[in-house]
Amino acid sequence: MSTLAVKVVLDTRRALIKNAGSKDPIYPIKLRVTFARKQRYYPLDVSAVSKADWEKIQSGQRMSKSQREVFHTIREYEGRAIEITDTLHPFSFHAFDTRWKSSAMPTHSSKSFQAVFKEYIDNLRRAGRASTTSSYQCALNSLTSFSKNLVWNDLTPEFLEEYEAYMREEGNSQNTIGIYLRSLRAVINYGIANGLFAKEYYPFGRKSHGKYQIPSAQNKKRALSKKEVEAIKALEVKPGSRKELARDFWLFSYYANGCNIKDIVHLRWKDIDWKEGVIQFVRKKTERANKSNQVQITAVIHPHITEVIQRRGVDDSQPENYVFSIIDANQTAEEQYKHTKEFVRRINIGLKQIAKQLNLTKNLTTYTARHSHAYALLMGGASLEVIMDQFKHSSMKTTMNYIDSIDNEKRKDIAKLL
Repeated sequence: MSTLAVKVVLDTRRALIKNAGSKDPIYPIKLRVTFARKQRYYPLDVSAVSKADWEKIQSGQRMSKSQREVFHTIREYEGRAIEITDTLHPFSFHAFDTRWKSSAMPTHSSKSFQAVFKEYIDNLRRAGRASTTSSYQCALNSLTSFSKNLVWNDLTPEFLEEYEAYMREEGNSQNTIGIYLRSLRAVINYGIANGLFAKEYYPFGRKSHGKYQIPSAQNKKRALSKKEVEAIKALEVKPGSRKELARDFWLFSYYANGCNIKDIVHLRWKDIDWKEGVIQFVRKKTERANKSNQVQITAVIHPHITEVIQRRGVDDSQPENYVFSIIDANQTAEEQYKHTKEFVRRINIGLKQIAKQLNLTKNLTTYTARHSHAYALLMGGASLEVIMDQFKHSSMKTTMNYIDSIDNEKRKDIAKLL
């Protein structure tokens, strides 16, 4: 006789959002039904929790108010599931599914899509992910401007096509459209994981399969030639001016493997090894991807990097202190984000002034340094594998996004290297 078991468990197969403050990921709570060596998981309308919280809920002792609510709710779910299985003779998953959906699962009408989107944003905010929080808030603002009373059933491939068309009419770039739609997709995945949206109605996928496909980002020609980089280096600027600030940090980024300005802002003295002549850091963009196996970027210290550190670095070079006084360790994630954003804005204004003075036709921004670094390596004879390792990309596809921005004249130069 096959054994039947019903139990509410913490589904640790896939974490939802990682909390940067506690470093503890949170997981959805689900009903697990086991029969004839087969298991099925059923999402529950219960807030996701960490493993530490789950242990307290399981013990039933010294729980917080929110933990007590989860404790009583999961006991109710478990009781309902047992009542259903007791009436099924013989038991079958098909029969259980029918009974569970009709009588056991609570309705989610009170949890609108906008409410869940805001909940997702709040989770990001609590995790200290200020930049991502701002991006998702912009995505939600755009979405609500298109559909104020959006419900879960509206999220169809046709709706997404109409929303994309709306954003294009509003003048949004292809990159912005892609960012907003990927944010929307993440919230829908969050809704599926929490039992708020049926997986069979998932709207994203290939167009050939009748799904909505997020448009790819448009590659822009961002890379500067060696001659243009040398012109920036040779440009005479007034000491203490915005142009000097912009040039200093653009070239710092260019020589430090095209590192993001955010990485420079968060650079600490312990990251600089003067003896070995290198800077080692983990990109802020990817540090949450795999906390147990962080990938370090290693950049050789160029004389210009040394010059900028000597001119703009803080006097107190304790290992944990930031190299530059752009942000403060005592600031909240939101405050650090605002200061970094304002710093990037100042640099980009200075870069526009430099581009105008040098008659550069390209849009000179902080991000141009990264593409220019990749292009300089390629023109110097470096293989794509070397460039991929320099940036620590996880796939060659990401590296090719940099190479694809090169125009045809530069491709002809590259062909000469073969």
